[in-house]
Amino acid sequence: MAEINDMIRDQAIAWAMRVREADFSDWDGFTRWLEADDLHNIAYEQALMAEDQYAELVEASEEPFVLPEQQDNISVLRHPANDEYAAPPAGMTRRQMMSGALAASLVIAVGAGIWTQMPQPYDVMTAPGQREIVSLPDGSRITLNGDTRIELDHNKPRYARLDRGEALFTVVHDDSDPFIVETGNIRLIDAGTEFNVVKGDEMIDVAVSEGLVIYNPGRENVRLPAGKRLYRDGIRSSVTVSDIAVERVGSWRTGQLGFTGETIGQVAKVLDRNLGIRISASDKIAARTFSGVIQLKDRDPGNIEPIAALLGVKAQKQAGGWILIGEDEVPK
Repeated sequence: MAEINDMIRDQAIAWAMRVREADFSDWDGFTRWLEADDLHNIAYEQALMAEDQYAELVEASEEPFVLPEQQDNISVLRHPANDEYAAPPAGMTRRQMMSGALAASLVIAVGAGIWTQMPQPYDVMTAPGQREIVSLPDGSRITLNGDTRIELDHNKPRYARLDRGEALFTVVHDDSDPFIVETGNIRLIDAGTEFNVVKGDEMIDVAVSEGLVIYNPGRENVRLPAGKRLYRDGIRSSVTVSDIAVERVGSWRTGQLGFTGETIGQVAKVLDRNLGIRISASDKIAARTFSGVIQLKDRDPGNIEPIAALLGVKAQKQAGGWILIGEDEVPK
């Protein structure tokens, strides 16, 4: 059986804290997270036990609880053997103290624990054809398409780096702490709620369905409201902004792939990512363009010939997958 890793453990702690909040309402998100992996249920139960045990420790102790004190890059949780105690900040509830300790993954004991403030990056990856939802502590959510890799940081919960693939970001907006997405040498600042990002070998595609995203605020500073799409061609070093129907943003989640002038080569990569089958295009047709919608729902992923027909090309099976070819390339 697989082991519970740090990412799952941190997610479980975050959910344990959120669910007990009086105004919690994201029961659908919580249920999806629990059902996504059997380990999530186990980790969640462990988080609840840890919280209950911590509460018992606080109640049993006659000495005041000391919150972590910042000392360079290290915070130390102290429970000294003398009478010099630091009082909790005014207005700080026991619940807040417990949540802070849990969220920081401190070792709770009648001894000492150490928490590092240094970056704690971790990766989330999907294979072609696989999907995964990452729930962040603040309630934001990242939905990864197939063949995607993102880098997150336990100590920077409002940051993500998309190394490759495609992800839909559903962000809880906070003016004082904007959500930042980096990909290649591009920086995106969330000033809204939902946007989709694709990172290819020589391209970046950003589409906004809700709110506002700012592209490279320190340089081009392009503002993308809902219904706008930005395409950056790395080969030509060009940036194009166009309209996009908001319902098309992230529509890959329901098996609907929309294209507006993408090359057959690009379409092949999108199909590869969504179907989990190696699909390429021959040099002869790779530069042709296609505009239209491809429905993947209820299609046989092992047979892409009907999709090839929609593209106006042929599909030839080869070792490990398919190749899209022109009519004149079909073997006689």
